[in-house]
Amino acid sequence: MSYSQDSNQSVSFSYTPPAFVATKQPSSQPAVYDAKKYYESSNTIMCHQEVLDFFSKKRTTIIAWRNHRGFPDPISKAPLRWIRAAVMEWVEHEGGFKGE
Repeated sequence: MSYSQDSNQSVSFSYTPPAFVATKQPSSQPAVYDAKKYYESSNTIMCHQEVLDFFSKKRTTIIAWRNHRGFPDPISKAPLRWIRAAVMEWVEHEGGFKGE
């Protein structure tokens, strides 16, 4: 790590991580979602439209599920995003489509 400042108030900073810090390699896992249709999603995050399409429901139904059936809260409010694993766990253990 180095820091320098010249007389013109220009500041320079550089950092090289230690050798024991592994660099993160890009994930080579195939996408578990339609990357063209849901470009805001990832293998770990579901966008709002993907959640709506996954359940074939409207926004008001998802809100009702959050209030009355334990559907996971989004991790961000604007724009809405859900953790994919939490949604899938809800489907498997709590949600499903009981009596619908």
